[in-house]
Amino acid sequence: MKGEVFRSLNLQFLSFYRKLFNPFFQLIEEMDKNTIIFLKTLLKPYLEHGIERWFYLFGMNNNENNFVHIFSPYYSHKKFRNKHNQTDYVEYLTNLNEVLEKIRKAFANNWYICPAYFTSDIYRVETFGGTFWTFVDIDFKHYINVGNEKETKEFAKKQMENIMMCDPDMIVFSGGGLHIYKQLDKMVTTKEEWLKEEAKLVECVRKIGLEPDPKVSNNHINILRIPGTINLRYKDGEKHRFVDLLYIKN
Repeated sequence: MKGEVFRSLNLQFLSFYRKLFNPFFQLIEEMDKNTIIFLKTLLKPYLEHGIERWFYLFGMNNNENNFVHIFSPYYSHKKFRNKHNQTDYVEYLTNLNEVLEKIRKAFANNWYICPAYFTSDIYRVETFGGTFWTFVDIDFKHYINVGNEKETKEFAKKQMENIMMCDPDMIVFSGGGLHIYKQLDKMVTTKEEWLKEEAKLVECVRKIGLEPDPKVSNNHINILRIPGTINLRYKDGEKHRFVDLLYIKN
């Protein structure tokens, strides 16, 4: 029986394994698709409960910072210089098409999203409204040489079957590790509630031999990388490593 389950899993994830090692997965069309599928899945439970704002995205590199708020009832764009002589962009976007266009225009950034929603357009603990998601960040640097692209992707491949024992809703390859998402049956609205649910996912991941980043697992408003974007920390030859959506339930 166990062998049959693993054979089924192998077939289920075959397309994801191929994508992980296929150089053509870097095509922008594939990345756009990953981004939209991920964002729609992440935001779906909120929209189903009539929660439309605020959601927070952040893009950054050495020269600029992008503060993006969705779903705004209006479009707004501001640009100014900060004290570090970087360019700051503050944008209010009304829909996911505008979000995708923004990421395309500012593609040379690390891009993140917070899986929670906020009661105002200020990203702070005090404005936390609630979340439907728990998540863990598995950093491969504790296990392998993440500077080696092939070794990193091979290690990601080896972890997939074990991670399925935790019944994840999404798995994202961050460039140097994995982000594992679990959707809650109902929204939690305090950090204390979130930590109780988060502990279940952390315990499961530890049982399969991986150690979640404790800083991420103690932060209910942590930001995580968006699939379809790049990780500027890693460069393989002339190309930066892509963040990829490896698995999504259903």
